[in-house]
Amino acid sequence: MKLNQSQLWDYSVLSAIHRNIDLVRNNKTGQLMIRRLSSGESYPVLRALCGISHHNLMKVYDVKTQDGICVSLCEFINGNTLAYEIENNGPYSISESKRTLCRVCDGLSALHKNGIVHRDIKPENIMISQSGEVKIIDYSITRLIKPEKTKDTSVLGTEGYAPPEQFGFAQTNGRADIYSCGVLLNFMLTGKLPDEAMHQGPLKTVIEKCVEIDERKRFSSAGELKSTLQGKKLNTRRTFQPLPGFRSDRIFPKILSSVFITLWCLMLFVFINGFGLLFKSTPSQRVGQIILWSDFLIFWTALPYMLFGDMFRLSERINPDNPRNGKYILRLLGILSIVFGIALVIFGVYFARQL
Repeated sequence: MKLNQSQLWDYSVLSAIHRNIDLVRNNKTGQLMIRRLSSGESYPVLRALCGISHHNLMKVYDVKTQDGICVSLCEFINGNTLAYEIENNGPYSISESKRTLCRVCDGLSALHKNGIVHRDIKPENIMISQSGEVKIIDYSITRLIKPEKTKDTSVLGTEGYAPPEQFGFAQTNGRADIYSCGVLLNFMLTGKLPDEAMHQGPLKTVIEKCVEIDERKRFSSAGELKSTLQGKKLNTRRTFQPLPGFRSDRIFPKILSSVFITLWCLMLFVFINGFGLLFKSTPSQRVGQIILWSDFLIFWTALPYMLFGDMFRLSERINPDNPRNGKYILRLLGILSIVFGIALVIFGVYFARQL
C-alpha cells in the first residue's frame, strides 16, 4: 500500500538503535522503518537518495527538515552486518567474497550514476538480510559530487577504509568508494585490514589496484571492478615481473636460473639446427631423430612454463579457497615435470642409439 507523505510520517517510536537512530512503526500499515536525525547539510543528498530504488541499497522513503535538523525515514533491514558475520563465523571464502562485493558494486553503481559518493563503505555498513540480500546502509557522510569543488567541505571517513583524498587532499568521487571496496574485500578474506594482513591469494592484485594511493590507478568504476571479479581469467599477476629466479635477493637462485636459461637457449638452438638433418637421414634414423627432438621440444619449451607459470591456472582450480595449498600442489607438479622431462630425454637418447 502506497502512503502519502502525511501517512508516511504517522509513526510511533519503538526503540533507540543508536545515537540519533530509532526504530519506528507506521501507525497505519505497521511497517517498520528507521528514523535518522542528521545535520541540515545532509538534506540535499538524502533528498536525491529518495529517488533511487535499488535492491542493494537501503531505501530512503522520505526526508524533511525540522528546526535545522534533517529527519529521514529509511528501510528497516532484518539481518546482520558484514562485520558481525565475519566476527562470528570467520572470513569468507574467495567465492563468497567475490559474490558479496559484486552486490556492493551494483549498489555503488546506482549511487555513482546519480552523482553520489557513499564515502563510508565498511563491514559495519554492509547488511546481509535474512534472505541473503546484500545492502549498503548508513548515508551519514554520503555526498553529492560537485565538479566545481577542489576538495570535500567536510573531512570525514573511517580510518583504514577511507582513501587519502577523503581527508582533505582532493574532492572525492566514485573512486573513493573503490578504495574502500578493496579494503572491504581484504577484510572479508582475512578478517584484517591490508596493512595488518594482506590477502595472498588470487584476489591480491585486485585489492592492490583498488587501494592505489593515486586514484587514477584504481579501477575506473564499480562496474569495472565487478567485471574483473566475474572474469573467467582473473589477472592475478603484476603488469611486469622479473624473469623467474631473478625475483629473489639471494645470489644462488640467480646463478642457477642463469645456467638453466643458457642451457635452454642452447638446446633450443641445437633443436632448430638439427631439424634440417631429418631430410638427410635414412627412414630408420629419421624415426629416432624425431623422437629425440620431440623430447627436447617438450622438455625445453614446456618445462619453463610448467615450472614458473601457472599452466591452466591449476593452483586456482585445484584449491580455489586455499591458495597456499594450491601453491604446494603447483610446486609438486613442477618437480614431477622435471622428472618427466629428464625421463623423456633419456628415453629419446636410448631409443635413437638402438636405431
